[in-house]
Amino acid sequence: TLTFTSEAGDTVTASFSDPDGAGGASGTTEAISLAPDTTYALSISLLNDLEDEDITEEIREEAEEHQFLIYGSSVTGPASMGDGLVTHAYDDVESDYTENAVGDDLPVGIANTITTTAAGSGELSVMLRHLPEINGAAQKEAGLAEMFASGGSPAGDTDVDVSFELTVE
Repeated sequence: TLTFTSEAGDTVTASFSDPDGAGGASGTTEAISLAPDTTYALSISLLNDLEDEDITEEIREEAEEHQFLIYGSSVTGPASMGDGLVTHAYDDVESDYTENAVGDDLPVGIANTITTTAAGSGELSVMLRHLPEINGAAQKEAGLAEMFASGGSPAGDTDVDVSFELTVE
């Protein structure tokens, strides 16, 4: 679930749902409709309805092994060079959730800032990368989002990759 909260306190939510899990029927997404020229706090939460499990808590506990990438045709930010309908910036780092034990204090992406510009429509996608240590070496490194934006293939595994229709009106 993506929760956008404007500075005025207005809230917009959009969710992805796949009630039968992987391999069955395709999941569905709700469209996102945001106001132009507005700044939103974006929080991301993941819930496994099949297991009644809050995955967001696991991501917080393993912050040094996870990073959300916000990208798409309409997103400009660390992970995307889209058309700039919205801009994305990270608002959290690993030490916001757990001790930063290894390397730099890198973004996680549970908390973000989204700023809209002019009216238009496009796509906003959310990818969660799982980057556990391999042989004691960290996979999560500075510049992961920027490398993805320039066409590189990030380390680790994709846990989630969901695209939403985005309208700014």
